[in-house]
Amino acid sequence: MNSLSVRKLAGLFAVLAALVVSVPGFAQTGGLTGKATKQDGTLCVKCQITIVRQEIHSVYKTKTNKKGEYVYIGLPFGVYKITLADPNGKPLFYIMKQVALGDPTEADFDLPKLQATQKQEQQEEAKHNPELAKQLAEQAKQQAEAKKAAQEFAGLKTFFDQGNTLTQQKDYKGAAAAYEKAIPFAKGKNLPVVLMALAGAYQSAHEYQQSLETYQKAAALTPDDASLHNNLGTLYSDMHKFPESQAEFEKAAQLDPANASRYYFNIGAIMYNAGKMDAAAAAFKKVIQLEPKNAVAYYQEGQALMGKVTMTPQGKVVAPPGTIEAFQTYLKLDPNGPYAAIAQQMIATLNGSVQTQYKKR
Repeated sequence: MNSLSVRKLAGLFAVLAALVVSVPGFAQTGGLTGKATKQDGTLCVKCQITIVRQEIHSVYKTKTNKKGEYVYIGLPFGVYKITLADPNGKPLFYIMKQVALGDPTEADFDLPKLQATQKQEQQEEAKHNPELAKQLAEQAKQQAEAKKAAQEFAGLKTFFDQGNTLTQQKDYKGAAAAYEKAIPFAKGKNLPVVLMALAGAYQSAHEYQQSLETYQKAAALTPDDASLHNNLGTLYSDMHKFPESQAEFEKAAQLDPANASRYYFNIGAIMYNAGKMDAAAAAFKKVIQLEPKNAVAYYQEGQALMGKVTMTPQGKVVAPPGTIEAFQTYLKLDPNGPYAAIAQQMIATLNGSVQTQYKKR
């Protein structure tokens, strides 16, 4: 072998030596890889993976992909606590793993299998640990209650949504039947909500007595619900029980002072439609006191007062005091409002502009 060949070999050996020396540098860290499956057997997509080194507190984070898989490269040798959480950050399970140098260590989250194994291990340990046995029994009780609550909510949502859909379709009898089915699943604060929806469906179906009885059941559970008393006021109006209707609206106003003007407006509208003009005018006056810039309240007050007009033998229209002022204030607040033309006509009538027309007749 000539000297040139020897030099070439020596150079080749140097390159090989350099490569051999550099290999351990790439293997000074390890990693984790795995697949996450939720309790129901579906893939845990976009779930959060938190990796915490135990010897020296260090935190690393990643997420699973569309296939429920994750990988994290570049972890120092050591023991790690790996926690799986759902996309919203709710912890689902954790495992402990030792990360070796080189290829990533597998750490799968097969929750059905892991939880079954955990449960079996706990049961074995509980045979010799009364305190753990007590904790497991309490945990099982809570899980059973949670499962029952979830089933009840599912039933409640199914029938309640069905009732809402039928209400939108104006099938009020069908809606009432659906809400009735929701009642056995309704607990706590959900029950009065379902009862009010049921009462509303009966009311829309003109089954007033059933609606009243249902509202009364809801009122027994939530007597301080202003909206319930408002609905009762409307129901009593439909039943032509005007004193009871007014009492319910006034109760709503007491319970909900911030919206009292709304309830007094309802009193005014109902009394006006019932031909009770004194009560209507008084109600609209209360609305005005609470909302001095409520233009429609002034117009309605004027209309209620017009219901009390009289006419002299000479054909002159005589209205209660404040009638013209009510229409004038409406026009001042809303000169181009929907009732502007009527308000102007009422003012003209009250000012005697039509007196000659009566004389000609």
